[in-house]
Amino acid sequence: MQHCRMISLEGLPVEVFCGLIYTIITKLKMFFDMQILYEIQLYSLSESLPLVCRRFYTIVKSASPFFHAQYILGRIVREKKNSLSEIYSRALRYPICDQQVVQSIRHLVKELNFTPQEKESLVRLPARIFRNLRSGSSLTAPDEPLPLLRYLWDCPDIPKLDLNYPNGYPLTKAVHTKFVPLITFLLDRHASPKCHDRLAVKVAIRKKDLGLLKLLVERSSSDLDNRGKQSRNKRRKLSDRVPLDVELLTLAIGVGARDIVHYLHEEKGVVPNMETIKKMVARGKSRQESTVT
Repeated sequence: MQHCRMISLEGLPVEVFCGLIYTIITKLKMFFDMQILYEIQLYSLSESLPLVCRRFYTIVKSASPFFHAQYILGRIVREKKNSLSEIYSRALRYPICDQQVVQSIRHLVKELNFTPQEKESLVRLPARIFRNLRSGSSLTAPDEPLPLLRYLWDCPDIPKLDLNYPNGYPLTKAVHTKFVPLITFLLDRHASPKCHDRLAVKVAIRKKDLGLLKLLVERSSSDLDNRGKQSRNKRRKLSDRVPLDVELLTLAIGVGARDIVHYLHEEKGVVPNMETIKKMVARGKSRQESTVT
């Protein structure tokens, strides 16, 4: 009697392995359990394997959040020992990592007994979370990525978020799309408009939006609540979040944002230099000429 030899999948070339999976899916699709494909994907932890055929890609893409969490966490922990903040930072880079997947990752992390370090670093948010934001005034609090950000921020077992990474991109993108609830969320949690040479502030000026500029510059009562209780008998003036100078005034003049020029010069006391005065005079003359013609 001949004995069948078991073939190790580890020794197979990638082309042969992919061909085997393709055969299983296309030729034997009436006889296999879908769970087997899930186990194969988790065994290989390959980002290329689902591309073998359209059916396998659809199966993997429509899998449960728990499966996606297993896949993401498997790819992260197999490479090196990671801190808790590094696990979440790397997990959020995956496009499939939404709020439900993060919830599953939390449960898996608890099962693996990951504990925060004494000096745990911050979770770095990938740019892809904010990249798909579109300009428009219809964005409201229930729109992504606000629910995901609120969940990440409020979970006590997830390290705190670095809302300024990278280079103030989250706040700048929120200003660019005029997503006011997101701007407020970020500012209330100490995202800084100073990042990247005050890029978020400059975007607001280029958009000629005085409301956005004031939102970025002037602190609200919530900022005071976060830093300490104010005396009821003494009202202290809050300092601005970001310094205002002649560079921003010159930018406002250049884009023709007259209300912002008035705000910076008259209300905030930004003193123009000689070059800025010349631009202001030139702007005034051009407006007069256009009025005459």
